[in-house]
Amino acid sequence: MKRTSACWLAAVLCLAASGRGLATAAADKPLDSASGKPNIILCMTDDQGWGDTSYNGHPDLKTPELDRMAAAGIRFDRFYSAHPMCSPTRASCMTGRSPVRYRCMDWGHDLPLREVTIAEAVKTAGYATGHFGKWHVGGIPNADGGTGRGLPDSFCPKPRHPGNQGFDEWWSAGNWYDIGHEFIYHNGKQVPPRKGDTSDVLMDVALEWIGKQATTGRPFLAVIWFPSPHGPHKAAPEYAAAYEKYGKAKANYYGELAGVDHAMGRLRKALREMKIADNTMLWFCSDNGGAFPLSTGGLPGGKKWLTEGGTRVPAILEWPARIPKPFDTTIPACTMDFYPTVLDLLGLQMPDQVDPIDGMSLMDLIDGKMKRRPKPIPLVSGQAVRLIDNEYILQKGRLFRFDEKQRKDIDITDRHPEEHKRLTALENEFRASVKKDQAVYTVKRK
Repeated sequence: MKRTSACWLAAVLCLAASGRGLATAAADKPLDSASGKPNIILCMTDDQGWGDTSYNGHPDLKTPELDRMAAAGIRFDRFYSAHPMCSPTRASCMTGRSPVRYRCMDWGHDLPLREVTIAEAVKTAGYATGHFGKWHVGGIPNADGGTGRGLPDSFCPKPRHPGNQGFDEWWSAGNWYDIGHEFIYHNGKQVPPRKGDTSDVLMDVALEWIGKQATTGRPFLAVIWFPSPHGPHKAAPEYAAAYEKYGKAKANYYGELAGVDHAMGRLRKALREMKIADNTMLWFCSDNGGAFPLSTGGLPGGKKWLTEGGTRVPAILEWPARIPKPFDTTIPACTMDFYPTVLDLLGLQMPDQVDPIDGMSLMDLIDGKMKRRPKPIPLVSGQAVRLIDNEYILQKGRLFRFDEKQRKDIDITDRHPEEHKRLTALENEFRASVKKDQAVYTVKRK
């Protein structure tokens, strides 16, 4: 472990059938006759909105590989990023904790080494760990737009790069990168740019590493964070060509997403060819709401906004051994749920865990046993909180439900005073807890 005392997520929302049925419980089914430990892959895009898939009804964009993945696993219709900006959400994926607790409150803010990461956790269970792509939570030089903003300077002063956050292997960039980007680092050493679409280049190195792990039979965690479709949008010609009729800007934006879709298809095919697909927990989501016209699928707001359009993102889980029958769900889930789900799955308890964990295990949802989320999701931006509790939403002291047809929050404060009171108390508890957590950090502004 790296730490010492000095270096330190009205109507009952249920599983939507959508003609696909409910999941069958498979908790007693062996995941792998050899090790019992599934491989774990966390894929995430950069600025892809909820509407940026054809399975969510985009009028122009085609994402056939993501469509197939959604049809084969769990499609989350209410999945949220913990924050409407990239770095805080990325930190939440790693820790299961709201990023404001450790002052990762905006893009370019670091993930402090005091926090226990998902990579560190699975290493205690014998996993190999690798990070590939955009990092943007500290420690990598030449991050466009800077890094270390809001950096807590107490506890351990070491760089916050993936190698110091539990990853054995990393091929990463500090922030976004595009075709020909020169600031890519492999295990801390700068490497030359590689030719080709960034999603394909990223998948090349990720699949090379995954192949090595598959050969040894060692379970692995691969975190694959695409730089697309973050601006500046520069799609490879072969991916932009199908969208030229929409103009240059859209052709490049849609082309970047087409590149992501193609790369996800390569990944799914490779897992099958390696004969590890059944026992691989393959996740896909985005880091925040969309920042491009049509990206949010009509949801209000977008990137930077603490709204449905700013925080609801596309999300899929494919895992044939545990999810033999695909289904859709409207039960809310969040990027903070990755960490506690994996701990629950592997039966891990981290001795240096920093509490509280804000996410929750999704294993009951995965096994078709969850009808309602038992724990609210605290989404944050600055000092603002949007508390998601199944059909209820609390924000700015008012109680809402989100109307999917009208695509807007409907104020129901006066109709449900007891729910308003209950969630207000929970928000107050959350704020007090955050204040206590933040007090342990001193912040050096840059």
